[in-house]
Amino acid sequence: MAAPVSEPAELDPYRLPGGARPTRYDLRLRPSLAAATFSGSVRIELDVSDSTAVLVLNADELTITACDVDGHPARWKLDATTERLFVTPPSMIAPGTSVLTIEFDGVLNDKLRGFYRSTYTDDDGGEQVIAATQMQATDCRRAFPCWDEPEFKAIFAVTLDVDDGLTAITNAPEIERTTHDGRCVIRFADTMVMSSYLVAFIVGRLEATDIVDVDGVPLRVVHVPGKGHLADFGLDVGAFCLRWFQDYYGIAYPGAKVDLVALPDFAAGAMENLGCITFRESLLLVDPATSTQSERQLVADVVAHELAHMWFGDLVTMRWWNGIWLNEAFATFMEVAACEAYRPDWERWTAFGVERSAAFATDSLASTRSVEFEVRSPSDCDGMFDVLTYQKGGALLRMLEQYLGAERFREGVSHYLALHSYANTETNDLWDAIEATSGDPVRRIMDSWIWQPGYPLVSATLVDGALVLRQRRFRFDGTDADSVDIDTSDPQRWAIPIHVRVGNDTTTLLLDESVTSLAVGADAAELPIVVNADGHGFYRVAYSDELRARLDRATIASLSTLERYNLVDDAWAATVAGRMSAADLLDFLQAFDDEREHTVWQAIDIALHGLSRLLDAGPMLDTFQARVRGLASPALEALGEPTGDESDLTRKLRGLLVGLVGVLGDDIGVQAHCREWFDRASNDPTAVDPELIAAATKVVAATGDAAIYEHMRQRFLDATTPQEQ
Repeated sequence: MAAPVSEPAELDPYRLPGGARPTRYDLRLRPSLAAATFSGSVRIELDVSDSTAVLVLNADELTITACDVDGHPARWKLDATTERLFVTPPSMIAPGTSVLTIEFDGVLNDKLRGFYRSTYTDDDGGEQVIAATQMQATDCRRAFPCWDEPEFKAIFAVTLDVDDGLTAITNAPEIERTTHDGRCVIRFADTMVMSSYLVAFIVGRLEATDIVDVDGVPLRVVHVPGKGHLADFGLDVGAFCLRWFQDYYGIAYPGAKVDLVALPDFAAGAMENLGCITFRESLLLVDPATSTQSERQLVADVVAHELAHMWFGDLVTMRWWNGIWLNEAFATFMEVAACEAYRPDWERWTAFGVERSAAFATDSLASTRSVEFEVRSPSDCDGMFDVLTYQKGGALLRMLEQYLGAERFREGVSHYLALHSYANTETNDLWDAIEATSGDPVRRIMDSWIWQPGYPLVSATLVDGALVLRQRRFRFDGTDADSVDIDTSDPQRWAIPIHVRVGNDTTTLLLDESVTSLAVGADAAELPIVVNADGHGFYRVAYSDELRARLDRATIASLSTLERYNLVDDAWAATVAGRMSAADLLDFLQAFDDEREHTVWQAIDIALHGLSRLLDAGPMLDTFQARVRGLASPALEALGEPTGDESDLTRKLRGLLVGLVGVLGDDIGVQAHCREWFDRASNDPTAVDPELIAAATKVVAATGDAAIYEHMRQRFLDATTPQEQ
C-alpha cells in the first residue's frame, strides 16, 4: 500500500545510506512497443549491515504498485525531487540478508535516457520502434528501482517478456526462451558483479551479423534491418581490439559475450555497457569503399574506446562520479594505443597530437578547470565530459607512459586491474599501483597535473654551457615569465617529465621546480637542441633566439612528424598569446613548404585559418590568399592524382590541401575541379576518391549558392549511409 512513511533523518541529498547494499537483482520487464509503456518486477537481495527501519533506494518516473520485504507487504513513498524510493517494512530489518520485491510500471520515454523509445523507418515506409537504454550517469532508476550509484555493485539477472518475433538482448547471453499467446519470455544469464549504470536491454525488430569467435568470446554487430553490409568494418575492429586488450591487460574479458549495437536514436556517442555496447549508428556502421580515412578511424576509435572500458570502468569502477575523468581518459589512451596496433599506417599516436591541441586551447584560458574536481551531486560530473577529460587526460597518461616506458606502465595497469577486480576505486589507487610496480613517484607527478588547472610553458635557454629550463603557466593572456598565478600567492608548478635531445643523444629528467639546468657540454655548442623530444609532453616550449636559430630548415626536416607538428602548434599558440606576430608566424610557416605529412599540415591549416579571421575583404586578404596558395599549392601539385597503391594518409593529405587551397586560398582552378568531383560523386559515389569527395563537398559548400544548398540538403535527407548523411 502507498502510505505515509518515515524518512531517515539527516540523509545526504546526493548519496544513499550504506546500511543496506544490494548483492543481486532478479529483474523482469514486459515492454509494449506500440503503447510505449512497460511493466516490471524486481527482486533485490540485500546485505544489511545495520538495523534499519527504512530502505532507501532510487526510482524516477516510475509508478510503484507493490512492495514487500522478506515476504511481508511494506509501505512506500516515492520522492520525485530526490528521485528516491523509501520502503518501510512492518518491523525493523535486522543485520544479515534480506529480500526486497517491487512491482512497477513505466513509460518508454522520448528523452533518450533510462528505458526509452527509438524509432526507424522500415523498407515499407512504416515506423518501427526499438526499446533501448542509456543508464549513465543516473538513469537506471528510470528503468527499475535500484541502488543507482556506482559503488553499489551487484549481479543482474534479467528476464524480458516481449512480443514474439522481436530481438531482445541484454548484458548477458540468452539461456532460456518460452513462447505463449504471441509473447516470448527470454531469460538471460547472470552478469558479473557490476554497477547499475552499465545495465542495458534492447528490444525491437533488429538483425545481427554472424558471430565471430574471439578466443571463445562470441562477438557480433546488431543493427536495424538492411544495414548489415555496413557492419563488417566495426566487427573487424572489435575482434582485433578484444584480443589486443586481453593481451595488454593480462586479464581475460570479464563478460560472456559482446554485442555491438547500432541505434538510430542515441544521445551519447557510445556507451560501455558490459557485453551490450550501444552506439550511435554513425560511430559503428561504415562503408569502407565510400568513406574517408577519418570516418573509418572514428569508428575504430569508438569501438576500441568502449571495449577498453570492459576492464577499466566495468571490471574496476570508480567509487563516485569524481572518478569519471579517469575512466574516460584511460579509455581514450587505450583507444589510441589499440588503433595504433590495428592500423600502424594511420600513425594514430601522431594524429593524437592534433586532438591534444583542442585540450591545449581550452586549458590556455583563465576559465579552465582542473582535470579532477570535487563532485557532490551526480550532475556535477557533467562538466567532465569535455576535451580536458578525454584529450588532456589521455595525453597525461601518454606522457606518463613515455616517461616510465611502455612496459613498466603496462605492468602497473595490470597490477591495478588485478588488485581491484569487481571493486571500486579512487584515482590515487591507479597511481599507487603503477608506483608500486615501477618505483617512480607516480602519485606526486600525476597529482601536480590533475589537481590544478592549466599547463606549463617550458622556456629553454643556454647559459654557460648548460641548458636552463624554466616553467610557468601558459595563458593566452600573455602572462610573463616572472608573474604569479592570479589565483594564489605562489607560482604554479608541475612535475614535468621532459625528454631533451641534444644532437642524437636524448636525456630524460623531471622538472619539478621552477627552474633546472642540464649540462650539455662544449661539444653541443652548435648542435640543435629539441625540448619535448618525441613530442608527447603536455606542455609548450619557448626557445631562446639562439636555440630557435639552430632549428633551421634542414634540422626541422630531420625531426619526427609529431615534433614538427609541435613546432607549428606552439608557434600558433604563441601568436594567439601575443608572443609572436602574425607576420613572423607566416615567415616561420614558409620553412614547411616541403612538408609532406598530413599531421603537420593539419597544424598549418589550423594556424592559417586562425590568421584568416583577422582579415576583412580587401587587398590584405588578397595578399594572404596568395601566400596560402604559394605555401600549399606546391605540396598539392607534388601529390598528383590518386593512385591505387598510395597510403590512406597520403589520400587524406590531398583532401586537406584541396580544401585549404580551394577555400582559404580562393583558388579558382581548384574550385572548378571540386565542382566537377562533387557532380560526379552525386551520380556515382564510387567514381571519385572518398577523400576528394569530402574535400570537394567542403569547397563547394563554402563557395556555392542557394541551389547548391538545396541540393546538399536533399542529399542529406536521401543519404543511405551515416557517413554520407
